[in-house]
Amino acid sequence: MKVLFIGDIYMELGQKAFNKYFLSVKNEHKPHFIIVNGENIEKGNGLSKEIYKEYLEQGVNVFTLGNHAFSRRDAREVLDLPYVTRPANYGLGTMGKEWVEYNYNGQKIVVINLLGRVFMRDPIDNPFTKADEILKKVTADYVIVDFHAEATSEKYALAHYLDGRVDAIIGTHTHVPTADNMVLPKGTLFQSDVGMTGAKYSIIGGEVAQGIRKFISGVPERVKPEINSVLQFNACILDLDNKTIERINIYEE
Repeated sequence: MKVLFIGDIYMELGQKAFNKYFLSVKNEHKPHFIIVNGENIEKGNGLSKEIYKEYLEQGVNVFTLGNHAFSRRDAREVLDLPYVTRPANYGLGTMGKEWVEYNYNGQKIVVINLLGRVFMRDPIDNPFTKADEILKKVTADYVIVDFHAEATSEKYALAHYLDGRVDAIIGTHTHVPTADNMVLPKGTLFQSDVGMTGAKYSIIGGEVAQGIRKFISGVPERVKPEINSVLQFNACILDLDNKTIERINIYEE
């Protein structure tokens, strides 16, 4: 089972990079299953129904989210879509699905989305114990976790905690790809952050001038996307049977 996992698609330039490189990456690697992190895909605030439909038609199977899962006015409708999962470790009664099950040629794939707690502001439940709870409920041929978290240490801790219990743990959220793709001792595939798809010359997707200004002045501002930049496309390809994980990093000049 080959899985293509595409990192945080960030706003308009992220969509542009996806449209430009997705088909060539898909044709080169020929994945059986495709996951997209849609946390920032629509104006930096989650996923829209229009993009969901468009990307499914192009071959995407499942969308994961993150701390902006509930930011849009139509969040409830989006979270009700069949192949969208939000972070599972929000409290009881939260809208949306804690995991998604997908049948591929008679094999069940479960995709779980979890949110980190270190340096994150949302009052969420423990991702470690939430993972335990979900794994007691699901039966699947393959289990993949998107851990949307800030701290590398937390990502490594969860990866080792779930090593041998899930097939892959891929980190998202920091928008910077890491070079630590590896197979953990008990066989779980891991990369602490798959990176961002969007503007190459930016402050993790945001406008460069604004980002510098905020660090100099200390005055908070709502992030504006960088619109004047060449593109980057970051993903990874997972072979869950042969236990390999390869980074895909495309950077324009």
